[in-house]
Amino acid sequence: MSDFTYETNITSNKLETFEWDNVWWEQTDNKTSKRILYIGDSISCATRQLITKFSESRILCDGFGTSKALDNPYFKQTLELFIKQQSACDMILFNNGLHGWHLADSEYAKYYEDMLLYLLKAVKTIFIVLTTDDITNHSHNETVKARNKIAKDLAQKYSLPVIDLHTVAINNAECHINDGVHFNAVGYELLAKCILENITEYFSE
Repeated sequence: MSDFTYETNITSNKLETFEWDNVWWEQTDNKTSKRILYIGDSISCATRQLITKFSESRILCDGFGTSKALDNPYFKQTLELFIKQQSACDMILFNNGLHGWHLADSEYAKYYEDMLLYLLKAVKTIFIVLTTDDITNHSHNETVKARNKIAKDLAQKYSLPVIDLHTVAINNAECHINDGVHFNAVGYELLAKCILENITEYFSE
């Protein structure tokens, strides 16, 4: 995923060296398939179209990927504009944890919960928390583990289901590319199939 940047250094800066948003609406003329909103980062950007592909377009995966940290005041504003343009939303997938290294664990927990509450109120639909993938060659990995625990604890607090992408990534470490963050084609397929296997039950007739 060379089109997306990743901050390799732990820094106190609230903005990364390069900031980006990537938004995508899938098959806008399709009004019959189930439609989900996947909020995440570059990993979500790489997997969202595979979810649509593997479901044979029975599930359309719109995407809001960003490098914005949870405390970025424009995160919610930009997301709100995206949601207003989405034709329907049968499910939200939320994955966050690979950006915003300036946030201490306690701060991350506060802003993560704040985002959960905002989304649960803004879009009343099925909501699933996704854990964040591992990182193989950066000191951030311990922070990722701590953030995944925060995410799972908050999911339990609000009775939200969890899809464990972190374990999938660990069990397929050979699928990481050299940066230790992103994946090769096989890795992204495994992540997408894991998500699809866990969400299909919500849409079975």
